[in-house]
Amino acid sequence: MAVLWAYVALSIANVVGHLGDAAWLTTASKPLLMPVLAAWLWTSTPPSRLRRLTFVALACSWLGDLALMGAGDGWFLAGIGGFALAQMVYVAAFWPLARTGPPRRRPAVLLPYAVVWMALMPYLATRVDELFVPVAVYGLLLVTMAALALGVHRLTAIGAVLFVVSDGLIALTALADLTLPASGALVMATYTAAQALIAAGVRDRSRAAEDSAHLGDGAPRLTL
Repeated sequence: MAVLWAYVALSIANVVGHLGDAAWLTTASKPLLMPVLAAWLWTSTPPSRLRRLTFVALACSWLGDLALMGAGDGWFLAGIGGFALAQMVYVAAFWPLARTGPPRRRPAVLLPYAVVWMALMPYLATRVDELFVPVAVYGLLLVTMAALALGVHRLTAIGAVLFVVSDGLIALTALADLTLPASGALVMATYTAAQALIAAGVRDRSRAAEDSAHLGDGAPRLTL
């Protein structure tokens, strides 16, 4: 539990750094966020395919975080690449659970995610120039991950939505030049909450599956 509180403290420090224009605080805290959260996930979650892939996704997110600390289009594209890898790993992690969860039973729940992507892309197309293709591909991966998260756990689904919000804010402010007050703080607040909720849902889902297996109550066994 202490590790989780360390993550919360780092998240707050990063947001406060953005609010107070304290570059040293954001620079010091950001590289520590995903390693600390990954450590909490690994030590609090029973072994499973879901835990393993989520850990890898957090590692890819960490690489994306480091790249986005650089300046210029090259570092920005590297950051997109790191987070695109994270989304692909999340998709691979969540896919088996989505086959028996809400995305399979009620396909209509996927519609809002498709609408968000289709609404945002035409707006960005006229504003991001040569970056449109990587941004569009990343956006598709992001909403796919968020839709599949519905089949994992309620916390994971909420976290995935916050991930979409966070990256949507980046797209609108950093790429489309939309001015929002405290945009950096908003991006990091939603991002850190998103990753924590995704990890918490993965932990709870993995624990529930392990408990079911240990009870031997005849419940269907999940391959996580």
